[in-house]
Amino acid sequence: MTGKRLSAILLLLALFSVHAPLRAYTVQYRDSSGVIARRWMTQPIIIAFSTSMQSPPANIKAGTDVIGAARRALRRWSIVSNVQFFETSSSVQTISPPNAGDRINLITVSPDNASAFDSQDNPGRTRVFSDAGAITEADIALNPNVLFSSDGTPGTYDLESTFTHEVGHLLGLEHSAILGATMQPRQAMNGLYNLPAFTQRTLSEDDIAGARALYGSRAGTGSLFGRLIASSIGGQSQPISGAHVFAEDAVTGRVIAGGITLPSGDYRIDALPRGSYHVIGQSLDGPVEADEIATAHGSYAGLVDTTPPFRTHVAMRSASELIPVLADKATSLGFFVSPNLAPALTPRLIGMNGELSTVALPLKPGKKFTVYVAGEGIDEVPAAGISSTSPFISIDPDSVSEAEFDTPYPAISFEITVARNTPAGEYSIVLQSADGEIVYLVGALTIDEE
Repeated sequence: MTGKRLSAILLLLALFSVHAPLRAYTVQYRDSSGVIARRWMTQPIIIAFSTSMQSPPANIKAGTDVIGAARRALRRWSIVSNVQFFETSSSVQTISPPNAGDRINLITVSPDNASAFDSQDNPGRTRVFSDAGAITEADIALNPNVLFSSDGTPGTYDLESTFTHEVGHLLGLEHSAILGATMQPRQAMNGLYNLPAFTQRTLSEDDIAGARALYGSRAGTGSLFGRLIASSIGGQSQPISGAHVFAEDAVTGRVIAGGITLPSGDYRIDALPRGSYHVIGQSLDGPVEADEIATAHGSYAGLVDTTPPFRTHVAMRSASELIPVLADKATSLGFFVSPNLAPALTPRLIGMNGELSTVALPLKPGKKFTVYVAGEGIDEVPAAGISSTSPFISIDPDSVSEAEFDTPYPAISFEITVARNTPAGEYSIVLQSADGEIVYLVGALTIDEE
């Protein structure tokens, strides 16, 4: 298996250490410190399509329906929450400079926005202006230094996926730590895994929960809230900041939504459908890292690592791992973990078709796939220690073998079978080392509706 390559995304990250430090969108409530999420207070949200979208520049493949892709992206969000958009047009080509908004909510593809990007930056950028939590303006620009298409052309970014991600930012959402979410920090490029990169056009359950937490359409759903605490033998306790707390449906194993703990250790996950869940807390030290959640301002300012470090922990209530969520109710769920025990098992990359990356694997029901995982401690995972929490996804322990990639840490491969009746959604891979340490690759497998 020598000669397999890292994806272009990973190579760029390795060479240029590019990160997108943004506030986690999971602060969707006002806490005791007054932290509030940014959101629009008035609707409809008036969106101005720049005239540049009518005659797109050369970095967008000729014949691409730019306006149609933007409209479909807006529609994705409006149909899942109480968000309304009103479309207009504008001759303005460039997004507003920082701290100097013009109150025009612009979507532009003009090359005049080159100064807002460096050559290896993200495919899109959204600049949001707010006042005491109320969004007053949001502008979206495409990166003129990268290529776009809507037909899966290898080496290009999918235009609709980029717009869908950036509209999430326009609404006030930031990045998710769930790999299969549209709002995860990185977008796949067409050709990764030898496939078109269309999956981020479709909103995950986590994306939908985030939008509904901000804008409603939450009837019949519930919430989880609590505090993640590190307790020591001496009786001292410390809140855990920057941990990822996420909920998986106990019946299907689908990842539904997640949140990041505040410096107080508090988390909150809203808009969960009624049902039973497994709730897991783990350090942000893997495909999505803590400094990709942080921003220079707000409640996560200065977040670099999960502090104190801890190993993945499954929450329990009344001696059961099943956590009930009731309609129109908020359920309190706090849990304690052992402090200062840094994870030794840290999967960082996942892949298929001879490539590794940090974005979810797009799988099809009724198919078998060879999957790769790479990271520290991976070679300490026995064959029986690789599993899925979903009854629809099975892993063949006899297929587990060492894999060779140009990475500074070991890699393994194994076969996954996806049942024909697997519901669309995001699913995790669970790894358990020989000494019992567990870790989740959260939402690393994504299945879209046919």
